Amino acid sequence: MKIENFIKKIREYSKTYYRLADFEAIFEQERMTIQKSIERLVRSGLLLRLAKNVYVLADSQVDLKLVASLLYQPSYLSFESGLYEYGVINQPPLESTLATTRRSKKLVLGEQVFWFSQIKPEFWWGFEKKGGMFVANLEKVLADMLYLKSRGQRRFETDEWYLKKVNKKVLNGYLKKMGMEGKNI
Repeated sequence: MKIENFIKKIREYSKTYYRLADFEAIFEQERMTIQKSIERLVRSGLLLRLAKNVYVLADSQVDLKLVASLLYQPSYLSFESGLYEYGVINQPPLESTLATTRRSKKLVLGEQVFWFSQIKPEFWWGFEKKGGMFVANLEKVLADMLYLKSRGQRRFETDEWYLKKVNKKVLNGYLKKMGMEGKNI
C-alpha cells in the first residue's frame, strides 16, 4: 500500500493518538506487516513516535497534555500546572502535573514530561472537563497542593502567588472535606 493511502486511512480513523491495535483495526493486516509500515512512516517523518507504541501524525496539532491524560486514566490537571493555568503563578512549570487515583507515575511523551501524583479515591472531585480533558478548579488545585505538602511530597513558597481569584469559603470547604481544616496557603 502506498504511503499516501496509509496516511489517508489513518486520518479517516480520527483519533488523538494511535497504538498498534489501532493500526491493526485500520489496516486489517498481519502485525509484522503493520509494524514495518509504522517504522517506515516514522523514518519518513509522517508519523511521530511519542512513546513506546504511541504515535501521532506528524502534521497534526496534538495537545500532549490531553494525550497524557488519556494514556493514564483516571487523571485530571492539577498541582503546579493548575496553578499556572489559573494565573496563580506566572512561570510555567517545566513538567506537567496531574492527579490520579492510580500509582504515581512519570510519563514521557516526545520531549515533554508528565507527572501523575496519586491522591486518595475519596478526593476524586473538584474538576470539570475542558478541551477533552479533566481540569481541577482553582480551589481544588490549592487543596491538592496542600494535600501533597502534608504528605511531604511538595514544597512551595506562596509569597509570589496571585490568590485574589480564590474563593476562600470553597477552599476551606474542600480542606474540611479532605480532613485538612486549618491548613493555610
